[in-house]
Amino acid sequence: MRKQLTVGSLLPTRPSVQTTSPVPASKEPVPQTQTAFTRSTPPVRPDKTNLTQVQVKQKGQSFSVRYAPCQTLLAAALAQGQNITYKCQQGSCGKCSVQVLHGDFLLDAPGVQEKTTLDKKLASGYRLACQSTFRSTRRM
Repeated sequence: MRKQLTVGSLLPTRPSVQTTSPVPASKEPVPQTQTAFTRSTPPVRPDKTNLTQVQVKQKGQSFSVRYAPCQTLLAAALAQGQNITYKCQQGSCGKCSVQVLHGDFLLDAPGVQEKTTLDKKLASGYRLACQSTFRSTRRM
């Protein structure tokens, strides 16, 4: 006799048809294997704030500046209420130099003025806040 299939019998939420299996020939119990995957630590997810902020250090103090397209790092920091030291805003005095700790991918490449003023400090991650401009679009 054939069992007639219905739409309801094909749904995964219904229990499947149980069949009995033959008893193994040996008298030893068949070991059960564990197929469930258990995770001892939660999955690591990227911190979204790291993708939208530049972490900088100036005079021993660190602070974050949120991504602000096409603005200078200095203008964005001031607009966000950060206490940043600056003077000429032309890139010649170097007073606004900061060390970028994280998020340098949000900034455009150093320009001529930064290369002239900072010279070898550029390799250590230093930038002029008044000359460092956020990219027009975020690149991840």
